[in-house]
Amino acid sequence: MESGHDGGRAPAAVRWIARAEVAVVGTILLVSLLITLYAIIARNMGYSTGDWALKLPEIMLVWMTFLGMGALVTEHGHVAADMFFMLLPPRGQRIALTVSAVISAAVLGLIVVGAISIVSQQIAIGATDEELFDIPTAFILSVLPLGLTIAIMHLLVEIYVIWRPTKTHTP
Repeated sequence: MESGHDGGRAPAAVRWIARAEVAVVGTILLVSLLITLYAIIARNMGYSTGDWALKLPEIMLVWMTFLGMGALVTEHGHVAADMFFMLLPPRGQRIALTVSAVISAAVLGLIVVGAISIVSQQIAIGATDEELFDIPTAFILSVLPLGLTIAIMHLLVEIYVIWRPTKTHTP
């Protein structure tokens, strides 16, 4: 039993997608770090970097969070009540993990509806972020419904993995 799941690991394609998501998040983190270091060095040398050097890493943090959360479901890097679930018998573990994933997916689904509404409003008013070179605000906020939807898909795969019949080896 891996990570308390009788169903085994996610399909290879889903694991590959999760690793790709982690690579994207890692790249965003590296770029954010470089921007922050540049801003620190420039300010210590008496140069002004503008507001973009402060705001962009903040936005990148939001993108990292929302793009990375789905991958963490598949990679089992999420914070969960797994230690309590392990006290249950195997079937109880499967039920508890499934209920947890269904509730998480439902809550994220409700948030997706609100996130789509927010992005739609930003598109309708044509808002831009002046501090970030007039990038459309809708583009900046598009990570909300995108990341949440990806996380929901990972949760659905997780439910499949929990209940997938395990292969038994017979000599």
